[in-house]
Amino acid sequence: MRNLIDTIFSPVVTFLGSISDSLRSLSVPVARPLDFGKYLGHFAFLGPAWITFITTVCTLGFIYFLIFFVMSNIGLFRKFKDMIKWW
Repeated sequence: MRNLIDTIFSPVVTFLGSISDSLRSLSVPVARPLDFGKYLGHFAFLGPAWITFITTVCTLGFIYFLIFFVMSNIGLFRKFKDMIKWW
């Protein structure tokens, strides 16, 4: 009976093992920042200081929007938390 189960699940186990090995072999470079030059190429004539300023403003705007979204929906988050706690 054990041999039958092993023959049935052997392809699945080898597939999962190969996925596990592939995931273990993945690596991401630690210091690989985004190249905003590709997206802000129109502002390249302004110089690196202005490009840094523009990327900083865009990043801060995104963070502000994210905080605004969270704070405007805090009631929804609390209702969700209470529902999970009840459940």
